[in-house]
This record gives sequence, structure tokens and C-alpha cells, in this order.
Amino acid sequence: MQLRNSILTIAGLLVIATPAAKANDGDLDLTFGTSGQVLTDFARSADIAYAVALQSDGKLVVGGTTYTNNDFSGEDFALARYNPDGTLDPGFGTQGKVTTDFPGLAAVISAIVIQPDGKIVVAGGSFPLFVFAGDLTIARYNANGTLDTSFGSGGIVKLEYGDQGSYGFALALQSDGKIIVAGTHFVDFSSDDSSNTDFALARLNTDGTLDSTFGSGGLVTTDFDGFNDDAFSVLIQPDGKIVAVGSAKNPANFYDFAAARYLSNGTIDTTFGSAGKVRTDFGDHNFDQARSAVLQSDGKIAAAGFAISHNGGVQNFALARYTSNGVLDSTFGTNGITQVDFGSCCQSAYRLLLQADGKLIAVGYPNSESSDSDFLLARLNPNGSLDPSFGSGGEVRTSFGDLNGGANSAVLQPDGKIVAAGFQATTSGKKTVEFALARYENTAPLTLTAAVSRKSHGSAGAFDIALPLTGEPAIECRSSHGSHALVFTFSTDVLSGSAAVTQGVGTVAGSPVFSGNTMTVNLSGVADVQQITVTLSNVTGSGGQLLGNATVSLNLLAGDAIASKLVDRADVTLVKGQVGTPVSTANFREDLDVNGRITHADVAIAKTDLGHSLP
Repeated sequence: MQLRNSILTIAGLLVIATPAAKANDGDLDLTFGTSGQVLTDFARSADIAYAVALQSDGKLVVGGTTYTNNDFSGEDFALARYNPDGTLDPGFGTQGKVTTDFPGLAAVISAIVIQPDGKIVVAGGSFPLFVFAGDLTIARYNANGTLDTSFGSGGIVKLEYGDQGSYGFALALQSDGKIIVAGTHFVDFSSDDSSNTDFALARLNTDGTLDSTFGSGGLVTTDFDGFNDDAFSVLIQPDGKIVAVGSAKNPANFYDFAAARYLSNGTIDTTFGSAGKVRTDFGDHNFDQARSAVLQSDGKIAAAGFAISHNGGVQNFALARYTSNGVLDSTFGTNGITQVDFGSCCQSAYRLLLQADGKLIAVGYPNSESSDSDFLLARLNPNGSLDPSFGSGGEVRTSFGDLNGGANSAVLQPDGKIVAAGFQATTSGKKTVEFALARYENTAPLTLTAAVSRKSHGSAGAFDIALPLTGEPAIECRSSHGSHALVFTFSTDVLSGSAAVTQGVGTVAGSPVFSGNTMTVNLSGVADVQQITVTLSNVTGSGGQLLGNATVSLNLLAGDAIASKLVDRADVTLVKGQVGTPVSTANFREDLDVNGRITHADVAIAKTDLGHSLP
């Protein structure tokens, strides 16, 4: 028998065994590394992680730089791969670590993406020591950590925008496999703030060559006001448009959040913001910089970074959200912007994550060398307010010790957990610094991910018609005397919930059936030639998550094997051509009477329904 508190009697003593308290969102995940934290040293040197990416197998790839000599005379690309439990993966490089040397140059990785084939693409820069004006550098590695020699020159590509140098801060993969990199191009390089920089974008083919159909020979630069403009994040919209986000300096010597949107060929999209560009000042005319951005499913763009005000006396996490046309979203924060203050000096957000429920997670650290800096995380509700169910009032601070550390990047796992990556000083003498990772508990939001209309076709098995969650409903053409089974799939396991027909003719038959992450709703009395809508309510996940009302619609048109919203001679011809053919995934729609055989009885159904149509 299982009890919430088990009561045991041992040697006449009453012992109450209380189960461990449930971890809260924002707590360190004690199953990761050592009590939720991992430190990695490359060569008893200064090692700083700037980027982290998640592989499909749950392994984590972290990239940055390692100073192979403490005098910084050798600075290399550095990569480490970790198993899901935080241990180094010995199948990657040398015991989980890889370094790539650029002789005579300092080299830093600032961004990582994982290709569908498992190859690892990184971007950053390689430049003369202490001189930032080098080349934007991209490298691709095989899954085992070796350089992919089919990419660029021996696995490496260097982009030259001119003789003043460039650097890559962000990467994104297009659906066709092409690679977008965004960063900074030095128009005029100076060691002080008088430099003139522009947004820099490039698109590479899958072999690392520049894509000549993008911009000018594969390169694009964008100037805002003739001063310093830097792109730190890049997004690809479903329509192929590209959004770059960063900061821009104005003539009054102040910096603002900045964004630009481009058409898929690299030309500026003048429908976005003002002639394709957007600037956002957080007030006090000081220094505001966006370091990371995310694209919401509704097309809105959220950005995070920092805002400095009061002549440098205050520096907070800063967030802004824009509508799809580049206007500040008034439903977020105060007129589209908000700040998060952790109560210490100089905190900056370097990574923004988007949960499936629309909540935002900003990750960074207090970047003041005079402070004992820590990892900082904040979770915000979709309206920009802090989420009190995360950490302490929406904020989390994690210390690795008494010396400086900080999070430069983060990633969300499918189970909702957050992995932050950055650096941690481990000795004060030689300034030894190591890659630092922390993983946090975070309940994955419950979302509806898929829906199908499922029917069993006799001994041929069950076949599904996918039901889009948005847009035009699919067409169920199979006749089953008004009985239908709809199967809904969720992001996590589900335990309970209800369903009702809220539009159309039909009723829910019995109670929904729950199995793992699916919920099956049986319908009866469903009329033909109509659109029916089923609304799910109070669906509860295994972690206690609650899904708001979700609706899925289905068009019913028996005999419409082609799914044209009209039963005509083309449907009859299609079904007739399949008579005698075994039912399979390729032709199950033609088995109109769902008995597992395509016969002349199916042809008769199509003929009977000739002329039936949907609007």
C-alpha cells in the first residue's frame, strides 16, 4: 500500500518516512553533474563558454574559447559535448573535448547550431591578438568532433566584408539546409568607441560556399545611422524572411535595441518598422543592447539584453516585444518593454528562451568584475510580468562559489528543463576559468501538438488523417455511420480532461480515453457534409499542468477521396482504379467503407455522394 507519509514501527518506535519534497521550477536539477552543476577545464587555462546547443539525442554541445596559455597568447575554438547527465561524452573529440587552433590568431565561438544530420556548425571570429578586426569564421564538425572537410576549406570558412574585419554572433539554419550567420562588420576600425560598424549577414550553401542569390555575393550589411550597429541574434520566419536583432548607436551617442528584417534574397523588408528597421530606447538616453531574440508562433518577436540608465548607475535585464510588423507590442510590459532588476549592479541578459506556453526565460549574469557574479535567470509571463512560480518571485540566482561566474547562453530541453552555460573562475591566482553549466528544474508546459482522425480498416490496420491545429480543416472522406475517433497528442503525458462538440452535428460518446501523451475522443451521430468542431477542456498533464481550451475542426465529406471539398467523377475514377489493391498508407482514403478492402462497394459510395460539396 502506498501512503503519502508511510508510518513504520521499528523496535517500538514510531518513524514517519516523509518523501522528498517535489522540486520547484528554478531549482537546480540534482540529477545533472554535481548537484546540478558542471565545470570543465581544457588545459588549466581560461575557458569561457558562449554557446550551447541540444542534440536530438539529448546530448549538449557547448562552445566558446580556451586560452591555452595564461598570457592569452593562444586562444582557440573550444567545444565540449556532454551526456544528458552532465558527464563528458568520450565519443566526442578527446574525452569529450575539441579544440581548433588558428595559428597566430585568437579564436572564439559565439554560436552553435546542430544540423539534422548531426553535424555541428559554429560561428564566431578569428583575429589578431587583442585586435577585434579579424574575420567572421564558421566551422563545421562531424558528429565525432572532427572537422568536416566537405565544408569550406578543411572544415572552416572565413568571410571578409572588407579589410576592417568582421565577427559572427549568431547562426540559424534554413529548411533547405543553408546557413545564415549574423554579426558585425567593421566599416572603420578604432580601438575606442569611434569605430563604425554595421549589421553583417551572410548565407552559405551546405558546402560552405557563399550563396550568390543572397545580397551581394552572399553578403549583406546594414547601417542605421553611420555609427556602431551590431547584430547579436538572427531568426528565420516561416515565410523565409530573416530578422536580425542587436543594437544601434545614434547621433546623440546613445545605444538602442535595434532590429532589421530582410526578404529571403537579403534585401531589406520595407514593411517592417520604419523602412525595414526598428529602434527601441528604454529611456534615460543611455546604453540599451539586445543580445538575443525569439520568434513566437503568432509572429511576434521578443528580444532581451540590457538597459543602462542613470548615467551608468543602473543596469537591468531589458526585454521588448514587437508585433510581426515591427511595432512595439502594447500587451507586453509597459508599452512593449520591461526590465528585471536582480538587486545588484550591471546585470545583462545574454540569452532568451521561449516556452511553448508563451512564457519567456531570460538568462545572463551581473557583468561587473568588482562583484561576485552568478548565473541569473528570470521567467516572465506572456504579458511581461515576472512569473512568481519560478524561483523566488520569478528570479533565480546560482552561485558556483565565491569567484566570478556567469551564463552566456542557455537552451530548453523537451522536458522543459533549462541548461545554462557560461564560465566560472576557480582560482584567484592564475585566474583559472572553466566552462560552467547548470541545469534547472522547469515543468514543461502542456501543449496540444497533433490531432488525427483514426479509423481501423479491418485487418489492414488503423490509418490516420492528420487534422491541422490551425487553418483549413482536413477532410474525413471515410463513411462509418457517424462514428469517428479523434486522437489528440500532447507535449507531455496527460491524465484527465473533457471534450465536447461545440460546432456541428454530433456528440461525444462516452469519456475520453487517456494513454501516455494521447487522449482519444469518440464521436457518434456525426452528420455528413459539414464541419464539426471539438473543444477540449481542463486537460491536465502528469506534472499538474493545465491546458487552456483547445479546439480542432474536421470537415466531413464522405466519398471525397481526393480531398477537394467536392465529390465528383474524379473521386469515382480514383476509387475505381484502386479496386482489388491492398489497403495501405498510400490509398486508405479510397477504402470508403473502412472494411480493409477496396471493392466496388467503395465505388458505389463515391457514386452515391456525387455532387456533395463543402463551402
